[in-house]
Amino acid sequence: MIQGLHRKNRQVFAAVIALLSVAISLASMYIYDQQKQQLHNSLSRKVVTELDLIGSVLTDAMLRHDYSEGRRLLADWPINHPDVVELTVLMDNGVTFFAYRNDQVDKASPSLTRDFRYAERTLSITLCHDATEVSTTLAQLSRNLLIASLAVMVLIGAALWFILFRWMIKPMEQEISRQTHELRKSHDHLEEQVLERTASLANEVEIRKRAEQSLRKLVRVVDQSPIMVFITDTEGIIEYVNPKFEQITGYSREEAIGANPSILKSPDTPREVHEDLWNTVLAGKEWRHEIKDLCKDGSDFWASVHITPIRDKNGDISHFASLHEDITERKQAELEIENARRAAELSDKAKTELLANMSHELRTPLNAIIGFAETMRHKVFGPLANPKYEEYADFIHSSGSHLLELINDILDVSAIEAGKLTLREETVDVTEICAATLEIIRPRAHEMHIELTGIDIPDLPLLRADPLRLKQIFINLLCNAVKFTPENGAVSCNAVLDQQGNMILSVMDNGIGMTSEELVKALDTFGQVDSSLSRKHEGTGLGLPLTKGLVELHGGEMEIASAPGKGTTVLLHFPSDRVLEVDSPQNQAV
Repeated sequence: MIQGLHRKNRQVFAAVIALLSVAISLASMYIYDQQKQQLHNSLSRKVVTELDLIGSVLTDAMLRHDYSEGRRLLADWPINHPDVVELTVLMDNGVTFFAYRNDQVDKASPSLTRDFRYAERTLSITLCHDATEVSTTLAQLSRNLLIASLAVMVLIGAALWFILFRWMIKPMEQEISRQTHELRKSHDHLEEQVLERTASLANEVEIRKRAEQSLRKLVRVVDQSPIMVFITDTEGIIEYVNPKFEQITGYSREEAIGANPSILKSPDTPREVHEDLWNTVLAGKEWRHEIKDLCKDGSDFWASVHITPIRDKNGDISHFASLHEDITERKQAELEIENARRAAELSDKAKTELLANMSHELRTPLNAIIGFAETMRHKVFGPLANPKYEEYADFIHSSGSHLLELINDILDVSAIEAGKLTLREETVDVTEICAATLEIIRPRAHEMHIELTGIDIPDLPLLRADPLRLKQIFINLLCNAVKFTPENGAVSCNAVLDQQGNMILSVMDNGIGMTSEELVKALDTFGQVDSSLSRKHEGTGLGLPLTKGLVELHGGEMEIASAPGKGTTVLLHFPSDRVLEVDSPQNQAV
């Protein structure tokens, strides 16, 4: 095609083509150099960012003397960043703290070294990244530019052909515009890739910064914990202790790290406890116990221990975390309480035995006194010389009988407290026992003009109980009701079955009543609501405690509701297994 041109036109075309070729080559070289510089700058910024992050975390670990954490960070860094070719950490004394190099990479970026100071020491960190991606991008860019240049030269040549020989300038301009647009598009695309990569690196740096902050927060929580904490590996070698460990045990961090937890083992702790500890944690379970630990100075302390396994990302046990809370004061308080309880039990037992022995010793001569008084009252050996003797005999008999009842009550209370009172159970009619009791106290109630009302339920089931003790219960409650009810008052008895089949007996009066504090006092043995020498109502304070004990001996419960000026209601709950139907087989067997 060129050979058909005239000589002059051929020279002009060749000159124009040469100039255009030089211009296109220079433009391609300029674009190539610009892209190369941007890619290298981006890689350098990435290396600087990673160096700063590594240096910050590593110096923090060095300040805490946690070399294992520093090495673990450096070892994990090439794994998490596959583009790392070289990572070297040198101490200021020439010792290599960590070294990593990937010799399988052909092309690497220039190494970048930064110095970091901590305390009075210096770390020199060298980092080098894989530049294969940059080289590949530049090679691809070079090929694209070469192809684009050749295409432009061909197109321009054709355009010149049409301009010079065909006078068609517009198609040439359109082609040049199209090629320029393609170049700009390629340039913009490369710029977008660089921006995306830069944003990705910034996001990674932010994520790692937040992770570092969370880690520091966790470390501060453990360091400032009021509980003694230490961490061991699976062999039981201590790798970490918090300041509370040093404060309680007396061992410094340097003494504890690398040692075995047996330095805390007290000879008072049985071997089986430690065997159970290891069997539990090695099985992957948590272990909780209260044991005695030993300090460095030989003193001991009680600790509430919680040991839990720590698992790695694969679920395997890598460490054990042990938390020891000092509970020495609580243990001392528990020991004092236990000693006080034992002393109280011994004192109560001695009191009960003393009362029982004294009551037995008093009852024997008292029976003789009552018998002699009875003989004198009935003039068994003839009339008395003076009528006054008969009155004195009556006084002796009534006083002796009252004293005998008091002694019997003391014996019953002592037997109940000692667990030696035996019930002689029979099938009893509660209505009959209540009526018999009312007849006993009716004369005294008549004197006070107190109205008595018994149980009037014709189909009330029978009860399996000790008739003598049940009568004693009614006597105690009715006597108290009459005694503390003013003239023209009322005392009533009742019985009912609840939904569970339990029998509930009640004794109710409209007497003087009691406050809640007085009620608690009345339920104590020998407790008197009015304990002054001038009290209006006589009594020993044994009635309600004895009644409560007899009800509980039958498996029941006693409940009292009282209010000053309104009266008192006593409810006796007997369980359903003691309630018998009249024609039931159990009743017939009894």
